[in-house]
Amino acid sequence: METKMTSRERFIGALERKDVDRTPYGYLWFGAGNAVLERMGASLKAVYCSAEGIARAQILAKEMYHHDNVMSPWGCLLVEAEALGTKVNIKENAYPVVAKYALKSATEHELINPDNIDSSERVKTIAGSIEILKKEIGNEAFITGAAMSPLMLASQVMGGSRLCIDMLKDRDNFHALLKKLTESCILFADSLLESGADGIFIENGENTGDLFSPQMAEEFMLPYTKRLYDHIKAEGGYVISHNCAPHAFYDLEMRLEPHALNFAFGDVRLLGKNYGVECKKLHNHNNIGCGPRHCFKEFKEFSNAGICLMGNIIPDSPPTGSRIEIGHEVKSCLSAAPEKGFILSTGCEIPLNTPLEKMEMLWDEIKTGI
Repeated sequence: METKMTSRERFIGALERKDVDRTPYGYLWFGAGNAVLERMGASLKAVYCSAEGIARAQILAKEMYHHDNVMSPWGCLLVEAEALGTKVNIKENAYPVVAKYALKSATEHELINPDNIDSSERVKTIAGSIEILKKEIGNEAFITGAAMSPLMLASQVMGGSRLCIDMLKDRDNFHALLKKLTESCILFADSLLESGADGIFIENGENTGDLFSPQMAEEFMLPYTKRLYDHIKAEGGYVISHNCAPHAFYDLEMRLEPHALNFAFGDVRLLGKNYGVECKKLHNHNNIGCGPRHCFKEFKEFSNAGICLMGNIIPDSPPTGSRIEIGHEVKSCLSAAPEKGFILSTGCEIPLNTPLEKMEMLWDEIKTGI
């Protein structure tokens, strides 16, 4: 496999829908991280708490798995929430979880101080890891910062159940909370970009019919997330919108105008109408993927709008699939994807405990395909 571009050039070329020497291979968070930690001789907790550890883990993961980008923070999606007052339980060899939410309801929105983002030690650790990645990798690989959308962050400072109640019964205070959280998200994105990130990978999984009506998503997700995306782009950063929800509102994702959409499933409504298939049922443990990859065929609007598509290998195919099934996933994606504006990746993070040999199988199939 002869290559002429650096990983960073290749990744950016795909984001800008230009010609590239081969299809880029994208890495999400800390996929198959246990094998990396084992080689490092370190626990997840030790690496999580260290800028040097985060950077070293990402550099080693790239060496082991051959992807074209690195990412920080990874695994823990609670960086901004922790900075804003949510208490986090940090585990030895598992991702952190919420111990106590910062707010009881949206009526307490005045307790949120966006400036706490800049003073947070955890945020400084993440910024430090990106600075190290920039120094060590330079322009070799695409450096990705990871962040929450404002609505996702709201669920982390007050909990999902309370969020749904306040969206319906206390709209004014909930909007006031979202305004503060948007400012917090912007400050965090600025920190990542100023430290050397080339772009931001935004978790926007609450933009989905699994949780809300389209009208609720348009009111509470769209304006705030759009402001965040527009700010990142104005600062010269690339935006990758990640939505692995089974019933994502892809029309709203398009209106956000990211550089790329990272997805796990297709537009369930359109796939059912046009092909009589249920995308979620096809993408599961027992039936690895769909050969025709209808998902991509229904995303022509994204390509026509200049939005790169990033996906959508089933994250569970490496740990649970055979070589044949893993190869099927790779070939299905590559054969259905657009010629320009495509990054091959999983639709969400590959499980931490995925064996190294399965990741090597995945790379063997990718090498063959690209």
